[in-house]
Amino acid sequence: MVFALVCHAQKTVNVSGEYRYVVPENVSITDAKNIAIDKAKNEAMAKEFGTLVSQTNTSTIKTVDGKVETDFMSIGGTESKGIWLADTKEPEINILYENGVMVVEAKVWGKAREIKNSETDLDIKILCNGIESESFKNNDKFSIDLKSASKGYVAIFLRGDNIEDPIYCLLPYENENGEARAVKNGTKYTFLSKKDPIYPVPEEIILTTNKTLEYNAIIIVFSKNQFTLPLSEMGEYVLEIPAEKFQKWLRKNRVNDETMQVVEKTIEIRKK
Repeated sequence: MVFALVCHAQKTVNVSGEYRYVVPENVSITDAKNIAIDKAKNEAMAKEFGTLVSQTNTSTIKTVDGKVETDFMSIGGTESKGIWLADTKEPEINILYENGVMVVEAKVWGKAREIKNSETDLDIKILCNGIESESFKNNDKFSIDLKSASKGYVAIFLRGDNIEDPIYCLLPYENENGEARAVKNGTKYTFLSKKDPIYPVPEEIILTTNKTLEYNAIIIVFSKNQFTLPLSEMGEYVLEIPAEKFQKWLRKNRVNDETMQVVEKTIEIRKK
């Protein structure tokens, strides 16, 4: 029996953009460069596809030893009407100071594709100790609820607070075959939990941190078509993937599969 997947050619266009990012005091130079590049890409796609790109800003306030501290993080949204497929030229970064404040200027060039309106409606909830929340404390339990408007396949990944950190595959599990998990339409699934009948271990995932505050990215990949996870050089399914290899795998799949969607959610983990 032979299976064939027919994909229609998708129009890709060359785009370019730039952005000036005024860096908050608590954001490192490395993170500031990455944020500026992401925003420049968003600007490029907004200009080409005639839409505004959302930006998620997370700000939390706490009191430590009588002093008020503010944590701020700005993350490029994944809700734009364009998909950045690949760089055609290395981004240019210029760092300068204006009135003692660091400013990062980024210019980018690449290929992008417009997102079609046929995307599947996904209801995704991050659960902390079984309750919907994206804020965690050390040793809190982590799981995910997902419900899709159409049948398809899903994989879930985690990245640490550095954009160059390795990507960890959370779903499918080790006891699966390296293919994305099949889901039915209209059915709620709880992944990474004992509520999932094929969850391989009795203990649920616990989030920990040695830092006062840490941000992690949860990356959910959904497609109406089955897809295989990144493999090792030996062709074996692996749980830890270098960031660059993961991005190449993701770009290739998104180019060839117009039903593939990527939803990124940011969670915070506090030591106390």
